[in-house]
Amino acid sequence: MRLRNVLLAAIVLVALAASIASPPARAVWPSPVFENDLTVEWNPLRPTDQDRVTFVIRTIPANTFIKGASVYLSITDPDNVTQGPYPNPMFVGDPATQATFSVRAYPNGTTVTFYFIAWDFDNDVVTSRAYTYQVQGAPAFGWRHPGFDENVEVGMYPPLPQPHDEVTVSIRSREPQVRIGGANLYLRYIYQSDPPKAGGFAMAYVNTTHLAAMIPGFPPGTEVIFWIIAWDKDVATITSPFYGYNLSVDKYTRHENLPFPPLETYVGTAIGLGILVPVAVYFVDVRRKRRSQG
Repeated sequence: MRLRNVLLAAIVLVALAASIASPPARAVWPSPVFENDLTVEWNPLRPTDQDRVTFVIRTIPANTFIKGASVYLSITDPDNVTQGPYPNPMFVGDPATQATFSVRAYPNGTTVTFYFIAWDFDNDVVTSRAYTYQVQGAPAFGWRHPGFDENVEVGMYPPLPQPHDEVTVSIRSREPQVRIGGANLYLRYIYQSDPPKAGGFAMAYVNTTHLAAMIPGFPPGTEVIFWIIAWDKDVATITSPFYGYNLSVDKYTRHENLPFPPLETYVGTAIGLGILVPVAVYFVDVRRKRRSQG
């Protein structure tokens, strides 16, 4: 009796193992055309740069199953540089009627092109046509020009600093589709006969387009020189020329924010006075003589 039970148990285990190992009924593709055997979906259909995208393929005919599948991805960035296609194994569900794969988020303007390869339990392979989507939103580019001034506009306020004035230095991209990834403001200042000193500040976004940093006020007699290193979305750096201002007590006053007139103004004034004064004296002398004769 015990021997019979043992034999029955062994037969049941063998049958169960065989059923697990054997493929489901009608596991082969009924058509050599991928789209006749499987549907293709991705979600969301119009992703933004914050969205991961999930691909799903599902069998169409009943009792048809996926043994394995891969998705081949090609990524074209906003600068029209394409990488791929690269294969990525998909996760086959249970039951094996669908397979999934998730794609990471990409920057605005990126185009993702993909196709699928799936095989059944007879290892017959079907290949899909190509599908594509583009990440929604204005694309972000790297620097479009070789020079700093061509890419970045620099502002300074006040434009003619007085002693002890804090000076705000701001920058913005000249190209609307290029966002500045970050920037540092570097500083070198000389006070009278003291040795030069240096420092620096990280520039931060103050609105959607401008980054800024503040230079502290310095006493009269200080010469201030600054420059900027900025980088784009690809962390490619560009360096500005040197900018500066001189807090000379001979050139500025605390209560007047105007520079002294340039040398040309003095020369022009002297020439004008040299002509007008003798003419005026001549007419005054003529008028005096007429009065004396009358």
